[in-house]
Amino acid sequence: MKTVTREQFKVRSDLEVVHIPTGATFLAYPYLKTDDVVRSITVNWGRAKDKSEAIEDYVRQDIRRVAVEILVDRARRNARVRE
Repeated sequence: MKTVTREQFKVRSDLEVVHIPTGATFLAYPYLKTDDVVRSITVNWGRAKDKSEAIEDYVRQDIRRVAVEILVDRARRNARVRE
């Protein structure tokens, strides 16, 4: 299996990231608490299914883990800016 890195993600906004190799899209809802952000994250594997060879090269949980890390980091940064 291929390793998932942060560099493989395109940040579309503070609430959306895309895993470029697979097309999987992760969306979060804006909350003040980062724990709430984590619970709000949804994933659209639809585009990833179109690239079935690419998604099979990765472990979906690894893709999800890195996407969540990126979204939480952005939420924390935004929380510090609001303070």
